[in-house]
Amino acid sequence: MEEHIKNGNPKLHVHTHVPLYHTITYYTVHTIHSALYQTLRSMLDIIDVMQTTTSSFDVRKLYNRPILEINQLNTQQYLELYTHKQRVSTDSNTIKSAMLLQSERGSWRGGLRHRSHCSSPKIASPDSVTPVVRSISSTSSETESGSDDESFSVVTREGAKKEVACDSKVVYEFGGPVGVTALMFGFPILMSYMFICLALHQGRLPNPLELEFWQHGIPAITPTARATAIYLMFTLFQYITAATLPGIKVLGLPVPSLGGKQLEYLCNGVATWYFDLVLVAVLHNTGVFPITAVVDEIGPIMSVAMIWAIIVTIATYIVGCVSGRTHRMSGSVPYDIFMGAVLNPRIGNVDLKMWSEIRIPWKILFFISLSAAVKDHEINVARRYEAGLSPEIWSLFGGLIRMNAIQTSAPLLFMLLAHCLYVNACMKGEECIPTTWDIFYEKWGYMLIFWNLAGVPFSYCYSTLYLLNRSVANDPVEHTRFFMTVLFVILLAAYYHGNKLLTGGWWGVARKIHYTADLIMALSWGLVTGFDSYIPYFYVTFFTVVLIHRVGRDHIHCKEKYGADFDSTADKSPTSSFHSFSDQL
Repeated sequence: MEEHIKNGNPKLHVHTHVPLYHTITYYTVHTIHSALYQTLRSMLDIIDVMQTTTSSFDVRKLYNRPILEINQLNTQQYLELYTHKQRVSTDSNTIKSAMLLQSERGSWRGGLRHRSHCSSPKIASPDSVTPVVRSISSTSSETESGSDDESFSVVTREGAKKEVACDSKVVYEFGGPVGVTALMFGFPILMSYMFICLALHQGRLPNPLELEFWQHGIPAITPTARATAIYLMFTLFQYITAATLPGIKVLGLPVPSLGGKQLEYLCNGVATWYFDLVLVAVLHNTGVFPITAVVDEIGPIMSVAMIWAIIVTIATYIVGCVSGRTHRMSGSVPYDIFMGAVLNPRIGNVDLKMWSEIRIPWKILFFISLSAAVKDHEINVARRYEAGLSPEIWSLFGGLIRMNAIQTSAPLLFMLLAHCLYVNACMKGEECIPTTWDIFYEKWGYMLIFWNLAGVPFSYCYSTLYLLNRSVANDPVEHTRFFMTVLFVILLAAYYHGNKLLTGGWWGVARKIHYTADLIMALSWGLVTGFDSYIPYFYVTFFTVVLIHRVGRDHIHCKEKYGADFDSTADKSPTSSFHSFSDQL
């Protein structure tokens, strides 16, 4: 048969039929296997780094080394790495590999560059990568002529000046003081309104100006003692694990306001993530804390989170002003409260800004989906008993998928997988977070505090809550097996990412190609709920607006910092992830 194939025999046809549900199983198993493999590899890298001594530094030892080891270099070692004559002249591919490693890390020491904000920790934005590649390549020829140190120091000093100028510049965003004041009052009201619509009106949008709407809705979101205990104990537990569990230590970018000091970050997200999963399983199966309590108290927990976020915002602003550790203040109190007063707030060895961005929102989001999936399972099992049917009987009707004795709707399993993949990626990629725009530049104010402690977990879960409420009302969302298969494939395809390139591959197609994957995943979260309510599509709508703002912000910042280099990058990759928006920006 191989001979026929080689000769291109048209009479030979091999027909292979693979059922659609096999596709779901294959991609699911492949994703789990990949996640376990990457976790094991990360653990081995951590051990490798711990065993690496820094007393004697040899550039040649860094060939094909993992990114975790590249992270440990100081400024002088970076200069040696990129100006080493022998490596530039004998192995051009190695320097490309080194630049790719550094683009993942998001940091060029000595003020050369800093990474633009990424929506996902898995992929770095290329906007600020290519200008550096050009700077390096432009000095490579000078390196061979013996002027490498001088030319590199000139580039470094110029980059440092631009870094300080950008770091100290105050630019009003979001409509200035008036706009941010409206946002600070509007976000809690909007979240309360949309939750009441989901909980009491099956996702419909009644008139919020009617007094009756709030009279019936407020009891559903009134904080309770149990909800307060759940949220605050979870938050405290996340801080304790972040401070105590083992992990790698990563240096952030040089902070201009601290004289170029690089802060150290303990990245133990993977350890805390799996520790959380084991602990939740134990608490649920022993009856100490059933995971379904989360969705049972979801409204009150949301209110507690919003109140707590406001308290933390005000306390952080006051402490920053009293201690004199404010940074880049505008002089407008509402605007400074919204944007923040403190750049790098810490308690012990925990950076509160990074901790609140990674540990709180995405884990809560996953546990909400897990709680809803378990609740849906319990509801379906109870209904089968009432109907005189054994829960062991597998029914293809009602959109149910039976995996052993699991009776959870396929859409809810989809949301559980989606949120599991997202939080797993966040935890695995935590070492890339210290060099992102949020950590390096943004201050810790209402914008980051409220959105991470309350906004993300309790507004990105609308699809999950909508599906669960439909199930509770005995009107579950149903889809064909083909439609669900397509959604699973789209989700897994959007989650997968290959090698990071600069101006070639996908980065050559669009400068914000990673945003495209995020938008596809966000859209799939809405599509799985059907089209009977707009609320599940809030996430993709809001996310699109945020990305438009990010694209414009990154474009302006990179243009100011890199000038002609950025124009050259834009010429090579002129399209953003959504072409029509990038043209307007």
